[in-house]
Parts: sequence; structure tokens; C-alpha cells
Amino acid sequence: MPTTADEVELHISKIGEQWARHWNAGDLDKLIQAYAPDAVYMPPHHPAVHGRDAIYEYLKTPIKHGVGELTYEVTFIKHSADLAYDVGRYSMSVPRDGGLRQDRGKYLTVWRRQPNAEWLIVADTWSSDLPSTSG
Repeated sequence: MPTTADEVELHISKIGEQWARHWNAGDLDKLIQAYAPDAVYMPPHHPAVHGRDAIYEYLKTPIKHGVGELTYEVTFIKHSADLAYDVGRYSMSVPRDGGLRQDRGKYLTVWRRQPNAEWLIVADTWSSDLPSTSG
């Protein structure tokens, strides 16, 4: 398992890239493996979702409805001892009014090294940069 700051950052970037590939493939079973059992997922306009199993259930809906073409760019990763976080930008297509709308925004993911030295997501949040369409 990675130990130096550079190794940790590279490892977290790799897991993040796999996450996006699993999302775009609709492979929720593989995607959810990146989350710790006690993780919290904080999507916009929705209460926090606590626990890997609840996150799995929550993520079924956007995948089923065709949210896809997810890409992201890591702005930076910081790491200290058993905690790390990455910040960046994303874009994705979202079904809207019978078509697809592009969304873009930012995210923050917090990682914790587990007792077995595996890095897993413990907190995950994102928000759109586009104006709200509700009203």
C-alpha cells in the first residue's frame, strides 16, 4: 500500500478514476467498494446519506435515470497521516425535459486509511456551478 505523500496522491487519483469509469458503466457494485462502511454522502438538495448500504441505495436512482458521461479533474490532493482529501471539478450529463443537460461543478472527497492500509472514502460532497432551475 502507498506510504509516501506522492504515492498516496497517485493511489487516490487512481481510485477516483476507477470510480468515474464504474459510474459511467453503471457498475454500482464496483463503485460502492470505494466507500467506507461508515461513509457519508452529501449530494446537493438532499439530506446527507449515512453508510455504504444507504449510499448504494441512493445512487441507484441517478444511475437508473441516465446521469452519465461523468468526467472530473482533480485540482489538488492533500494528505496527513491517515486522512486525505481531494478537491476538483466535474462535468456530467443529466436527463432534463426529454433530453440531456450538461452539469458542471466542484467536489470534495475525504479519505481515511483503514486498519488494513486501504484508502476508502469517508465523506463525499459535490455541488453544481450552474444556477438552480427550480422555482
